[in-house]
Amino acid sequence: MIHTLRAMSAASKPVPGGSAGTPGSSSLLQSLPEGYTHPSVLIIEDHREVAESLRRVLEQMRVYAVVSPDGEAALKMAAAMRFSLVILDVLLPRMNGFETCRALRNLPNMRDVPVLIVSCVTSPAAQAEGAALGAAHYLCKPFKLVEFQTQVERILIADAQRQARAQDGRISRT
Repeated sequence: MIHTLRAMSAASKPVPGGSAGTPGSSSLLQSLPEGYTHPSVLIIEDHREVAESLRRVLEQMRVYAVVSPDGEAALKMAAAMRFSLVILDVLLPRMNGFETCRALRNLPNMRDVPVLIVSCVTSPAAQAEGAALGAAHYLCKPFKLVEFQTQVERILIADAQRQARAQDGRISRT
């Protein structure tokens, strides 16, 4: 998986006016509703090469990303900064991904932040647990880069639209 991501991210250069690896498509930022701030993503992944590959792919998509090697460090980051999306591995040291997700949901600024689980744990039980925790999607490793990009874009755009609708509702009620 590491080699697949590295080779794919190296081959996937940003295209002017388009997302990385998707020539001719509109950029993620152009698809977001007006007034939506630049997306920021928290990657919680203990394998440094995988985390850096994901971070580079997101950077090519014009998405700011920070990496945490474990759940405990991620909770500190999440308490200090607002994220648009969390990309979460299940197999993490000390606190597994499911425990991390539960703890993130207890932080007031993280309750509604979408979570994309990216894991080599492919069992139906693990996927069901991810769904029960409210994960937006469960992506099994190894995966194709385009599948990762598509899910990130889908989740960020849907979340931005949800936020815009919520904002419109707050504005119209006053």
